[in-house]
Amino acid sequence: MRTFSFFIEDKRYAAPTLQFVIAADEQRARELALRELGASGEHLAIEVQENGRTLFREQRPA
Repeated sequence: MRTFSFFIEDKRYAAPTLQFVIAADEQRARELALRELGASGEHLAIEVQENGRTLFREQRPA
């Protein structure tokens, strides 16, 4: 299992919220990021990192 960092941008806060997620691989981390993005209408985007390196960023559709 791998540990990913989710930086969640929320329109209510100036700084992103940090969430640690344990997942088997990058694909599963992407699925979990999309689920988290859809969990609140306030979430604007999620940047996913592993070991300080950005892997991808998911944004709410305009």
